[in-house]
Amino acid sequence: MQARILIKLRTLNNVDVTESPAGSAPKAVVSYAAAAVGCSPDAVTDVIRFDQGNRHAVYRVSYIARSGEGADAVVRVSFSGSDVDRAQACLEAAVLTKVGGVAGPALYDFHDESPWFPTPVMCLQFVDGHSRQLALVSPAHIQALGSVVAWLHEQSTEDLDEHFRSNNAIGSYADARLHSILETLSWVRDPLPTAAQDQLHKAAKRLQTAWPQQRESEAFASGEQLALLHGDIGPGNVLWTPAPILIDWEYARIGDPADEIAYLFDQNGLTAEQRDLFWRGYRGGVHVRNHEHVIERATWWAPLTLLGSTLWWVQRYVRRADAEVAGTDDSEAPREPSYYLDQLTMRLDRLNSQLTKTS
Repeated sequence: MQARILIKLRTLNNVDVTESPAGSAPKAVVSYAAAAVGCSPDAVTDVIRFDQGNRHAVYRVSYIARSGEGADAVVRVSFSGSDVDRAQACLEAAVLTKVGGVAGPALYDFHDESPWFPTPVMCLQFVDGHSRQLALVSPAHIQALGSVVAWLHEQSTEDLDEHFRSNNAIGSYADARLHSILETLSWVRDPLPTAAQDQLHKAAKRLQTAWPQQRESEAFASGEQLALLHGDIGPGNVLWTPAPILIDWEYARIGDPADEIAYLFDQNGLTAEQRDLFWRGYRGGVHVRNHEHVIERATWWAPLTLLGSTLWWVQRYVRRADAEVAGTDDSEAPREPSYYLDQLTMRLDRLNSQLTKTS
């Protein structure tokens, strides 16, 4: 069969893909994909490049399997071959080997260096699903997501020790995360409005002051082990098949499950009713840890993760504003300053409201 290689403009799973001239798909992508899935390069019928990712080129590759049926896979090629990026790719591959097929897409193949590419490349299961705002999915879906996240948090991490550095203590992890977030307060400066600066410093001071007492609570001092976290269960990183599948595992880490859940609740804007549904699914999937402790810690993590999210947008706003003053570009903050200011203001309002409720 003669391969028909096309890269074309499409919208797939709500993600736009780029347009390139027919026949311009990199031959290395075709050759690698064929080797990874076990077919002839001539059996590759379609290649679509997704318009996403600052660190990778991502392709959907369609091919005729040995059974004669059409099939699809995803090829992801790293732009960089630095030691840091190779280590990150190896970590992600190790995580996907563990969770693929249940909480994430199955990993078919991975090379940190190969005859096809000088940079890391992996071939993954193509998840034929759709992303939706979690606030709009059914109650059963929210509960199912809770079960999948619980399954993830239950997995042993011993075989991942070479990729993660962790002291495996909940309290120490929270110490480090609090310190890491507070370090980003250095971005709270002009041209950020003075009122916003004052509010952020007050919120950070309050969380920092309350932490020592919270650290001694049973929920934090119980000796529970850390868990494998996805690291970014935000909008766009859950595909419904209809079961939930988590994608984009670049930020996977070992940490407190409550940190991940607090982030999930905030980033997806889940209502109190939806959070209850999530916890119902989560409880049903937890067997080796105290879910009541996770719930209690999530209450503490909620304002801290929101502070961290707000400060992330503060950094982008200040970087964009500084770049405009200097007459330069900043690839990490390419949009207008008003966009970043609106995003951080919205989160700061939520943070102030959250802290007011707990005062």
